[in-house]
Amino acid sequence: MRRMPLSITGWLRRNAWRFSPQNLLEKLENCRFDARHGTDTLTDVRLQGLSIEGPNRQHGSRYHPTPPRALRHVLARLAIDTAQYSFVDIGSGKGRTLLVAGGLGFRRVVGVEFAEELHRVAQANIQTWQARHPGSPIESVKIDATQYALPDGPLVLYFFKPFDAVVLRQVLANVRQSVKAQPRRVIVVFLYLEDERVAFDEAGGFVPLFSWRRFDVFECRPTDQKGI
Repeated sequence: MRRMPLSITGWLRRNAWRFSPQNLLEKLENCRFDARHGTDTLTDVRLQGLSIEGPNRQHGSRYHPTPPRALRHVLARLAIDTAQYSFVDIGSGKGRTLLVAGGLGFRRVVGVEFAEELHRVAQANIQTWQARHPGSPIESVKIDATQYALPDGPLVLYFFKPFDAVVLRQVLANVRQSVKAQPRRVIVVFLYLEDERVAFDEAGGFVPLFSWRRFDVFECRPTDQKGI
């Protein structure tokens, strides 16, 4: 039997998880999330026609919901005390990730979204969620990601490919500056890091922690000091 080309073998090795029972369960939960929680987070939305202020519309990506089961798995692997951390979703869209994080004990959960219509949907979803989970510290902020000032204290920053490398470079520079001004632990979780990887390489100070499926996880250490 002739050997399969290395490119095919590599693809199978990287994507075998897609055919696993766990992934099938993940897809089922992904589809049932809104029915279970009374929310509106599943449908993709492109940016064309949305109300967006500022110069970065051309650099933005469509809204696509994060798989809840996969996100919980990655956040669990961080092995952090979530009560000490704020969770910030950069490019939060309709807010599904905010709701998932809101059930994991973070002291604060913030969505950063620059499209008015998506921000309004997120606010409605948050209101529905908080009616069922009183006290959940979740909010959506309508602002361009390059203009957002990060909260104090330890952070988990989440990105699901919200924009291209042009904007990501600016955001990562802001993250570095924030950590230099207030040394603390800042973890970055990025889903579907492809062409944007160059922005992390160029920024410096973002140390890879681990990768899982299509998630890449970094810690911001501008001075490469583990004690930050």
